[in-house]
Amino acid sequence: MILFAKYRPLPFEVVERKGLGHPDTLADGISEAISVELSRRYMEEFGEILHHNVDKVLITAGKTEVRFGGGRVIEPPTVIVGGRATTAFRMDLDPIIVRAASDHLDRSVANLREFNVDSRVKEGAPELRSLMKRGANDTSIGVGFAPLSPTEELVLELERRMTKIRGVGEDTKVMAVRIGDSLNLVAAAAIVSKFVSSMEDYLEVKEKVREAIAGAADAAIAVNAADDGQNIFLTLTGSSIEMGDDGATGRGNRGSGLITPMRPMSIEAIAGKNPVNHVGKIYNVVAGRAAAEIAEMEGVTEAYVTLVSRIGSPLNDPLLKAVEIRGEQNPRDEEKRKMEAIVDRHLEGAGDLVEEFIAGKLRVF
Repeated sequence: MILFAKYRPLPFEVVERKGLGHPDTLADGISEAISVELSRRYMEEFGEILHHNVDKVLITAGKTEVRFGGGRVIEPPTVIVGGRATTAFRMDLDPIIVRAASDHLDRSVANLREFNVDSRVKEGAPELRSLMKRGANDTSIGVGFAPLSPTEELVLELERRMTKIRGVGEDTKVMAVRIGDSLNLVAAAAIVSKFVSSMEDYLEVKEKVREAIAGAADAAIAVNAADDGQNIFLTLTGSSIEMGDDGATGRGNRGSGLITPMRPMSIEAIAGKNPVNHVGKIYNVVAGRAAAEIAEMEGVTEAYVTLVSRIGSPLNDPLLKAVEIRGEQNPRDEEKRKMEAIVDRHLEGAGDLVEEFIAGKLRVF
């Protein structure tokens, strides 16, 4: 199905990104890290990836006492890993899960030293395990769009600019609101206590964050807007999981790396699902890649691809396969056939994504 609409710029946009150290992004990252490690181990042990879906990670915040120049941990955060995974030949999953989760936290939050990991992963239902070689693991939605707007590109870039500043932790968040040509940016940056010895130091780091954002955008900018007197976003670790906020898989960025409510998007939790037949992961990547290729075609200003699976059906035979094109002219029949062929080719190549998933090369949050 090919739909056409005349392109009209949105009168306003709302775009958000939760940085890599944000609790929700950490939960996504842990889910995906566990899936990657399980996939590798299954391949080593059995020559194939067995059924698993570890997309139910909850991080409960700890408790710290923070002061300028340092602080202490009173209660460390806890990662609770739920989900399903095959325990073939009595394979002990818990050590694999704990190590993968711990490694991800070590990589993602430089100053986080203390945390707990509680694995509650159990084996999945036999009927779902049997689907691994037969068809889609779920009835689910995948959505992709291209290209990113200038506002969306900007929000992705700002995380990199913010975290390069000495004293800024990995827990960042940017909300962009564009109304016509007017842009408002609200940014949050966890500031690490060991790098600031006074309120003056803290305010200096905040100002550097504001300057970094201002260097990329002509916008009204607010940084750590909730600061009030001594109540400031000062952290021991650089992430609010130390005390301020919990995290859960699927509550943060979509497959584009952004939260884009003005665009069609799936609310499916992508991270942690198996890369072989879980369409909640695979279709989002396929749709995004197909949309990006279609958007390169002459006369296409924006492309949207929507895929809906039917549980048990082959991945290349979705219940819905729709492309929406926005541009100046309705594409000709031969161009529509080319667009359909692009989507079909990406669906047929879904199995080739497995290696990229296992290598961690695909953005899913």
